[in-house]
Amino acid sequence: MTTGQAEAADSPYAKWQRAVAARYADRNFAARNRSGVELDPVYGGLDRHGAPAEMPGQYPYTRGIYPIHYQYQPWMDLQIIGYGLPAQTRERMDLLLEQGGSKGYFDREAYNFIFDMPTSMGYDPDYPGVRGSIGDCGISVCKASDYEILLDGKDLERTTVSMVLNAGSPGMLALYLAAAKRRGFAFDKLGGNVTNYIWDFFGHSGGTNFSPRGSYRLIADIAAYCARHVPLWNTLTISEHNICEAGASNVQAVAYSIAAIIAVNEECVKLGIDLDTVVPRFGFHVRYGENFFEEIAKTRALRRVYAKVNRERFGCTKSGALQARIHAQTAGSLLTAQQPLNNLVRNAYGALAAVLSGVNGMTINAYDEALGLPTEEAVTLSLRTSQIIAEETGAVHVSDPMGGSFYVEELTDEIERRVFAIIAEIDERGGLIACIESGWIKQQVSAAAYQWRQEIESGARTMVGVNKYATDEPENYAVFQPDPEAARLAIADVERHRAQRDNARCAAALDDLRRAGAEVNAGRAVGSVMAMLVAAADADATLGEMQTVLHDVFGRNK
Repeated sequence: MTTGQAEAADSPYAKWQRAVAARYADRNFAARNRSGVELDPVYGGLDRHGAPAEMPGQYPYTRGIYPIHYQYQPWMDLQIIGYGLPAQTRERMDLLLEQGGSKGYFDREAYNFIFDMPTSMGYDPDYPGVRGSIGDCGISVCKASDYEILLDGKDLERTTVSMVLNAGSPGMLALYLAAAKRRGFAFDKLGGNVTNYIWDFFGHSGGTNFSPRGSYRLIADIAAYCARHVPLWNTLTISEHNICEAGASNVQAVAYSIAAIIAVNEECVKLGIDLDTVVPRFGFHVRYGENFFEEIAKTRALRRVYAKVNRERFGCTKSGALQARIHAQTAGSLLTAQQPLNNLVRNAYGALAAVLSGVNGMTINAYDEALGLPTEEAVTLSLRTSQIIAEETGAVHVSDPMGGSFYVEELTDEIERRVFAIIAEIDERGGLIACIESGWIKQQVSAAAYQWRQEIESGARTMVGVNKYATDEPENYAVFQPDPEAARLAIADVERHRAQRDNARCAAALDDLRRAGAEVNAGRAVGSVMAMLVAAADADATLGEMQTVLHDVFGRNK
């Protein structure tokens, strides 16, 4: 830090000092390394153009959204949990908690639930053709009482719940809120997030999602409802991760993610929603593990572009509406069935890239996911990877340690430039919804995926153990076996549930939901769909029954 820069009252460094003093009082964040060298909590100076460098916690948040990051609060440690029935998934939850995982912010417990494909799409276990997928690769949940089993004894005011699913997101959130209501928890004390990623413009997720236009209307409804009634709930997580997994490049994935935010914001404006009330609860799910430095740079570029778009294009003023919250996950599509222990190394480097770029939460995939559902050993090793990075590497001692790297800074700028170029092209083509409906977005992702596959098959891109350094030695690894009775038990349980509930009350609640959907679809009474979903869930409607109404009103993806 130059003397003149440190002394200037309006310099980025001086502003940072004041922000730290105001936010963290008298906390001292200096550390010492193994050699006894005292480390400052952040390093600044001049940028490569000779101007005073931006500091962490300052617009446009390239260097992170907090003045001090992991030295004050480590990332949320969210290993993916979910298989079989709620009682079976609860066993894995208890294992992670026992091993020091499931850590949210400020000593909260945190759980990252992934759901099986029927649930993710909003189907009940007895929907025709889904039996073989029940409890496979995720948990089966279709009614409020399932959450009462899953979270039995948990203080929901001290528990963060993350829900990873697609079209079933609105109904799933309603089931959780209904279960919390039955247990006496106030909605304004509940914290967590739902993916709410209820459109599918690249064909990655499979199943049936909502129409693009219906999706954005529903997203706006949920955001408006939660802003009023569940203010700590994060209502939208744009999955840059899934776009990458479908084959997009990092630049494409960031650009399409920002374009999705633009489309949601435009829908909210159209409906008269004040963006500063809802945008602070939007966030991103970002993929790591393919290219170490590029992924650090893409994270910094995403934060910068997000801040600029929300302030300059939409006039947002609240700092929360300009700060991109990012949940990291290592790349599932890069995990190989060949030499699966190599995946431990892939995951570790992906996780380290996420930490060095300053993410807010992290999921590290299990090394054996290419073989099947993760074993307890593999899940524990993923947790240990996160714990080693946090407690042994020293990576948490300095906020934005990559800031000022000529390579990373130049790469950040270039990614930002290319992202804005793609956004401009999307605007010229009529916006994201038009690009989804025309198939243009899917064509772009498919072309990138094809190129990547050709590079792997030709050897132009190395995948260790697959197209280079491969061996012919047989490999035997334990594969987790889910309960083969899960499907039968889930179907029997939902049939029992329908037989025992007050069906007249349930039918009336679903009728109310249909009427609310018609109102919201016409641009009126925004927030009432989510309110009626909660009422229907409390009346023992199932996920699939609520989803049928929503699909009738808001349309299906074609």
